Amino acid sequence: MANYVVVEENVESKSEKRIRIFLAVMYFIQVILIPLPLMHGEVEGGIAYRTALNLLIQYNGYNSVSEVIVALYGAVLVVLPVVAFFFFLLDKKSKKKYVVSIISCFLCAFIICFGTEDTIAIGGVLTLILIIVTLFMTAQGFQATRMRERNSK
Repeated sequence: MANYVVVEENVESKSEKRIRIFLAVMYFIQVILIPLPLMHGEVEGGIAYRTALNLLIQYNGYNSVSEVIVALYGAVLVVLPVVAFFFFLLDKKSKKKYVVSIISCFLCAFIICFGTEDTIAIGGVLTLILIIVTLFMTAQGFQATRMRERNSK
Protein backbone atom coordinates (compact mmCIF):
# COMPACT_ATOMS: atom_id res chain seq x y z
CA MET A 1 0.00 0.00 0.00
CA ALA A 2 1.14 3.46 -0.81
CA ASN A 3 1.05 6.14 1.82
CA TYR A 4 -0.04 9.50 0.56
CA VAL A 5 0.93 12.69 2.28
CA VAL A 6 -1.23 15.71 1.75
CA VAL A 7 0.84 18.86 1.56
CA GLU A 8 -1.13 22.04 1.86
CA GLU A 9 0.63 25.09 0.50
CA ASN A 10 -0.35 28.64 1.26
CA VAL A 11 -2.51 27.73 4.24
CA GLU A 12 -3.01 30.75 6.43
CA SER A 13 -1.45 30.67 9.85
CA LYS A 14 -3.37 31.12 13.09
CA SER A 15 -2.30 34.73 13.42
CA GLU A 16 -3.36 35.48 9.84
CA LYS A 17 -6.72 33.86 10.44
CA ARG A 18 -7.29 35.86 13.62
CA ILE A 19 -6.32 39.11 11.89
CA ARG A 20 -8.53 38.31 8.89
CA ILE A 21 -11.54 37.56 11.11
CA PHE A 22 -10.88 40.66 13.21
CA LEU A 23 -10.75 42.84 10.09
CA ALA A 24 -13.92 41.25 8.74
CA VAL A 25 -15.63 42.13 12.04
CA MET A 26 -14.27 45.70 11.83
CA TYR A 27 -15.69 46.12 8.34
CA PHE A 28 -18.98 44.61 9.48
CA ILE A 29 -19.13 47.22 12.24
CA GLN A 30 -18.42 49.92 9.64
CA VAL A 31 -21.31 48.58 7.57
CA ILE A 32 -23.54 48.76 10.65
CA LEU A 33 -22.41 52.37 11.22
CA ILE A 34 -23.60 53.45 7.74
CA PRO A 35 -26.96 54.81 9.05
CA LEU A 36 -25.27 56.90 11.78
CA PRO A 37 -24.87 60.61 11.04
CA LEU A 38 -21.45 61.20 9.54
CA MET A 39 -21.71 64.93 9.03
CA HIS A 40 -23.94 67.79 9.99
CA GLY A 41 -24.41 71.17 8.43
CA GLU A 42 -26.75 74.11 8.51
CA VAL A 43 -29.84 74.33 6.33
CA GLU A 44 -32.75 76.74 6.27
CA GLY A 45 -34.65 74.97 9.05
CA GLY A 46 -31.70 74.36 11.37
CA ILE A 47 -29.10 71.61 11.51
CA ALA A 48 -29.30 68.70 9.09
CA TYR A 49 -27.50 65.43 9.68
CA ARG A 50 -26.10 63.53 6.72
CA THR A 51 -25.61 59.81 6.69
CA ALA A 52 -23.86 57.87 3.96
CA LEU A 53 -27.26 56.79 2.65
CA ASN A 54 -28.49 60.41 2.58
CA LEU A 55 -25.43 61.35 0.58
CA LEU A 56 -26.10 58.53 -1.87
CA ILE A 57 -29.85 58.93 -2.28
CA GLN A 58 -31.10 62.41 -3.05
CA TYR A 59 -34.90 62.44 -2.72
CA ASN A 60 -35.33 65.52 -4.91
CA GLY A 61 -33.08 64.17 -7.64
CA TYR A 62 -29.67 65.35 -8.70
CA ASN A 63 -30.03 68.99 -9.72
CA SER A 64 -26.38 69.94 -10.03
CA VAL A 65 -22.94 68.48 -10.50
CA SER A 66 -22.13 69.02 -6.84
CA GLU A 67 -25.07 66.81 -5.81
CA VAL A 68 -23.82 64.08 -8.16
CA ILE A 69 -20.34 64.32 -6.59
CA VAL A 70 -21.87 64.12 -3.11
CA ALA A 71 -23.80 61.02 -4.28
CA LEU A 72 -20.51 59.48 -5.45
CA TYR A 73 -19.08 60.19 -1.99
CA GLY A 74 -22.06 58.38 -0.48
CA ALA A 75 -21.59 55.46 -2.86
CA VAL A 76 -17.95 55.15 -1.81
CA LEU A 77 -18.88 55.28 1.87
CA VAL A 78 -21.53 52.58 1.41
CA VAL A 79 -19.93 50.24 -1.15
CA LEU A 80 -16.26 50.10 -0.08
CA PRO A 81 -16.81 48.74 3.46
CA VAL A 82 -19.19 46.10 2.06
CA VAL A 83 -16.67 45.07 -0.62
CA ALA A 84 -13.82 44.97 1.90
CA PHE A 85 -15.95 42.89 4.29
CA PHE A 86 -16.54 40.26 1.62
CA PHE A 87 -12.87 40.30 0.61
CA PHE A 88 -11.84 39.51 4.17
CA LEU A 89 -14.58 36.95 4.54
CA LEU A 90 -13.74 35.02 1.37
CA ASP A 91 -10.08 35.65 0.49
CA LYS A 92 -7.87 33.47 2.65
CA LYS A 93 -4.61 33.24 0.74
CA SER A 94 -3.71 36.35 -1.20
CA LYS A 95 -2.67 39.86 -0.29
CA LYS A 96 -5.42 41.45 -2.38
CA LYS A 97 -7.64 41.89 0.67
CA TYR A 98 -5.02 44.11 2.30
CA VAL A 99 -4.71 46.32 -0.78
CA VAL A 100 -8.51 46.66 -0.90
CA SER A 101 -8.51 47.48 2.81
CA ILE A 102 -5.88 50.21 2.49
CA ILE A 103 -7.67 51.80 -0.49
CA SER A 104 -11.00 51.59 1.30
CA CYS A 105 -9.67 53.13 4.51
CA PHE A 106 -7.90 56.02 2.81
CA LEU A 107 -10.83 56.87 0.53
CA CYS A 108 -13.40 56.70 3.34
CA ALA A 109 -11.24 58.79 5.67
CA PHE A 110 -10.61 61.36 2.94
CA ILE A 111 -14.31 61.65 2.14
CA ILE A 112 -15.32 61.97 5.79
CA CYS A 113 -12.65 64.60 6.52
CA PHE A 114 -12.53 66.59 3.28
CA GLY A 115 -15.44 65.42 1.11
CA THR A 116 -18.19 67.83 1.93
CA GLU A 117 -18.20 71.20 3.61
CA ASP A 118 -20.12 69.94 6.63
CA THR A 119 -18.78 69.29 10.12
CA ILE A 120 -17.99 65.73 11.23
CA ALA A 121 -20.68 64.20 13.49
CA ILE A 122 -20.44 61.32 15.98
CA GLY A 123 -20.82 58.60 13.33
CA GLY A 124 -17.94 60.12 11.39
CA VAL A 125 -15.74 60.18 14.48
CA LEU A 126 -16.52 56.53 15.27
CA THR A 127 -15.88 55.55 11.67
CA LEU A 128 -12.54 57.38 11.66
CA ILE A 129 -11.50 55.58 14.85
CA LEU A 130 -12.43 52.25 13.26
CA ILE A 131 -10.49 53.21 10.14
CA ILE A 132 -7.35 53.91 12.18
CA VAL A 133 -7.59 50.56 13.96
CA THR A 134 -8.33 48.84 10.64
CA LEU A 135 -5.28 50.40 8.99
CA PHE A 136 -3.06 49.25 11.85
CA MET A 137 -4.41 45.70 11.72
CA THR A 138 -4.18 45.66 7.91
CA ALA A 139 -0.46 46.39 8.20
CA GLN A 140 -0.14 43.57 10.75
CA GLY A 141 -1.98 41.13 8.50
CA PHE A 142 0.06 42.11 5.48
CA GLN A 143 3.24 41.52 7.46
CA ALA A 144 2.00 38.14 8.76
CA THR A 145 1.19 37.01 5.21
CA ARG A 146 4.57 38.19 3.98
CA MET A 147 6.35 36.29 6.76
CA ARG A 148 4.38 33.11 6.01
CA GLU A 149 5.27 33.33 2.33
CA ARG A 150 8.93 33.99 3.14
CA ASN A 151 9.10 31.01 5.54
CA SER A 152 7.41 28.63 3.09
CA LYS A 153 10.12 29.14 0.44
